[in-house]
Amino acid sequence: DLTGQKMIMDKYTRIQGDYVAIVKNPSELIPPIFMINDLGSCLEWNEAMQKITGMKREDAIDKLLIGEVFTLHDYGCRVKDHATLTKLSILMNTVISGQDPGKLLFGFFDTDGKYVESLLTANKRTNVEGKITGALCFLHVASPELQHALQVQKMSEQAATNSFKELTYIRQELRNPLNGMQFTHSLLEPSELTEEQRRLVASNVLCQDQLKKILHDTDLESIEQ
Repeated sequence: DLTGQKMIMDKYTRIQGDYVAIVKNPSELIPPIFMINDLGSCLEWNEAMQKITGMKREDAIDKLLIGEVFTLHDYGCRVKDHATLTKLSILMNTVISGQDPGKLLFGFFDTDGKYVESLLTANKRTNVEGKITGALCFLHVASPELQHALQVQKMSEQAATNSFKELTYIRQELRNPLNGMQFTHSLLEPSELTEEQRRLVASNVLCQDQLKKILHDTDLESIEQ
């Protein structure tokens, strides 16, 4: 049916046009996007990808995504380890084989050596006949403000952990002196003391009780520093 075939071709042409319009759009609202063919070579590398990686489009196009664009070497965008490349390869092969869109927490170093953390989403690309021709990929990267907030949160959590360790150490170090004070008090109880001495001992006992309560408080985070 020529009419049906023409409709399919028109639809495919519109879709391809939409792809190109999105990828070529310089708007900051467009996320980092790249495309690969079914052999793993990079077909597209939009402006947002250039900004986030520092790698120019002409340096990425026709290069193998895994091994030349993202690599363990000093050229391209370096990743931390071989496991990262393996996970990326598995994701691309999974999508190109026709399975559902996949996602991967993916990190790499830009050309200035800055580490970038992202969520990579990959979708299959097909031709007019429905044959898979590669993958269309998006990188979702937190804004600088969100990255700063996450960094502050990590620092706060680390500080809280350090404070907890310090409190635990202090509690352990205070237990022996407290036990010694309690033992001394037990020796003083049968002794003949003046009224002033008894008041001092009683005050000392109250302090011991308060300290003992703090030292036996299992929820150290509730103790005000």
